[in-house]
Amino acid sequence: MRFLLSFIVVIAGCVVSLPIQDATISADLAAETSRAIVRMRAAPQPPPGPKPGDKCPNCKGKGYVGDGTVKTKCLPCDGTGKVQKVVKHPPAKLCTDGSCKL
Repeated sequence: MRFLLSFIVVIAGCVVSLPIQDATISADLAAETSRAIVRMRAAPQPPPGPKPGDKCPNCKGKGYVGDGTVKTKCLPCDGTGKVQKVVKHPPAKLCTDGSCKL
């Protein structure tokens, strides 16, 4: 998707520079552009992440990370070995008149 804009600009520039009498080239470019967009949309999507309560993929359910000699608590699962519920924090308040208390 990040190259889509530049791709469209290049195609539009090519179509504008074509001779007016040759409509088959313009039709071919339009068909190829459509085909490229359809293929981009049909690209496989990444698999969904683990659900809360599933085995933690970071520590593989052990609750710690390390080689056995050196261990540290797994931060994503907080040492439980299970995926924690994701908490979304509310957006911060913007106080311009000084009335907000922190």
